Amino acid sequence: MHILFIDDHKDSADAFGEIASGLGHKVQVAYDGRSAIELTQAQSFDVVFFDIELPDADGRELCRQVRNEGASRDACVIAVTGRTDLKDKDLEPFDGFLHKPISPATLEHALKFSEG
Repeated sequence: MHILFIDDHKDSADAFGEIASGLGHKVQVAYDGRSAIELTQAQSFDVVFFDIELPDADGRELCRQVRNEGASRDACVIAVTGRTDLKDKDLEPFDGFLHKPISPATLEHALKFSEG
């Protein structure tokens, strides 16, 4: 699978990428909303993991934008958040969500989920 991880915490994004790459996936990483949109518009990703709160954008709005246009509009999009106060309606644009911190086993489970 071709996977994109978006997280402004570079260590987290890079760690997620290394885990997925070690599982045999093609991985790219973005650290802000602008880069994420550029990548999802130009390339087709199978799975996109979006940090909900980026310094330059709201991950929910970015998810809606990805769903409406660009090469990754059919991707499985999974929210990543440390917030515990979100309601179901806050997560509507996503196919699923993960709470931080995320273990390698949880990430591997999410990747299997995204395969259908």
